[in-house]
Amino acid sequence: MKTITIGTLKGGTGKSSTVFNLAGLLAEKHRVLLIDCDPQTNLSLNVGVDITENDVPTVKHIFDENATAEDVIFKTPIKELPNIDLIPSCIKLTATELQMVSRAGRENLLQNFFLDNKKSLSIYDYVLIDTNPSMGIVNQNAFLVADSIVLVSDVSLNGIQGAELFLELWGGTRRNLRKEDNVRALILNNFDKRLKLSGELAEYCNDHESMKDIVLKTVIPNSVQLKNTEMEHLPINLIHKNSGVHKAYQNIIQELTERGVL
Repeated sequence: MKTITIGTLKGGTGKSSTVFNLAGLLAEKHRVLLIDCDPQTNLSLNVGVDITENDVPTVKHIFDENATAEDVIFKTPIKELPNIDLIPSCIKLTATELQMVSRAGRENLLQNFFLDNKKSLSIYDYVLIDTNPSMGIVNQNAFLVADSIVLVSDVSLNGIQGAELFLELWGGTRRNLRKEDNVRALILNNFDKRLKLSGELAEYCNDHESMKDIVLKTVIPNSVQLKNTEMEHLPINLIHKNSGVHKAYQNIIQELTERGVL
């Protein structure tokens, strides 16, 4: 089992969409568990789970109730892809994070969940974790448990700065937590080749000392088809299999495999 956490420190870069569509392609051949650690619940909504229902178990219960894997895993939310399971999120995760501040070993709670539920989680080939744009305690849990962190940036100055800031802040945090450098890749999303800025920012990433070794060659093009995946609650490989976006995700999976992320 490989655990990959998606992150950055700027909102709107397409993290949840990236997790959702990578999972869709991987689930054609592998068992995938999605964990939504973002209180905005975009990933949970993408797969079609109604998180407004009070009886839906969520990642919150891992952090404040020591729930087991059987308690919180939502089985087969996408019937067309039975290899995908989900641990959804909820808005109340924000309150849980505030309560975690004074807990001993607070950065290790998700890692403890993995250890305590090793047998139940061993059926999965990949665990993909979505986060919100922060270095809060819940996210530190998600980054610490990850074999690999994959950053996602849209092609904007703020997006690139968010990736740079992540590398700086996580670098200091992981050293304090005695964690080796686990940032393995940077995906450029929402790339519009018609815009001069897109090419300039891609070139900047490829020349930047802290990003040149992690930025992927493949970019995800700007496309309304990605919006369709959110509306239809189905990943790109199910509804736009002949699209350039689907091809881009195939190439990204190939690059991530070559880097040992997948």
